[in-house]
Amino acid sequence: MYEEREAVRLILDSLQTAGLSWYRHAKTTEVDMFERRISGNFAVFDGGEHHNLPRKPVGSLPTRKILVMPPSGSEEEEILGLWLRWNFDDTPFAFRLFIGQWAKVEGTKTFLAFRYEAPEKGDKHDFYHCQPCRNFGDKEHVPNAALVSQHFPTIPINASNIVELTVCALMACMGHNHVRAFSRKLMRNPAADNARLKAAFAKVMPLSS
Repeated sequence: MYEEREAVRLILDSLQTAGLSWYRHAKTTEVDMFERRISGNFAVFDGGEHHNLPRKPVGSLPTRKILVMPPSGSEEEEILGLWLRWNFDDTPFAFRLFIGQWAKVEGTKTFLAFRYEAPEKGDKHDFYHCQPCRNFGDKEHVPNAALVSQHFPTIPINASNIVELTVCALMACMGHNHVRAFSRKLMRNPAADNARLKAAFAKVMPLSS
């Protein structure tokens, strides 16, 4: 499974680079908005803990740090963040990827998040799936979190491994055009010569398109 874990690391590397570039070059108003929206609860993740994903069977991004993603542009004053936890020593293994959105909707601050998960023990959620949540990183509820069930609906995801699950999560918040541009840039990196990575993007979008 090393190749799959390495593929996810490569995706996170590219997301982190793009997110930090946006954050460091954002307009003052955008950075101020980020601080108002998230400061006191989370900080920007700028470390290398995700490099442990291929090497260490158990790990996570740092507590209360989020990997910032460039805004999708679909909502005004939007912040997108990602957090990840994994445990490959469990049977079945655990892999939880959180995607959260901080935004102002109709004048009201709101937080909406989804966790993308590998199949769980038992026959209820034994498939790759996505669920809404009010927390971020299995912690306490985030301020301004939307009042949603954290267990329903459980949405099946067309994935057969953690790389495909991660790419599906990107597609959900980026859309085809942004994912296409993201994948093309990623594939120019010689380190991205990874069969699982290429297959995951090809499953949702031919790389030649």
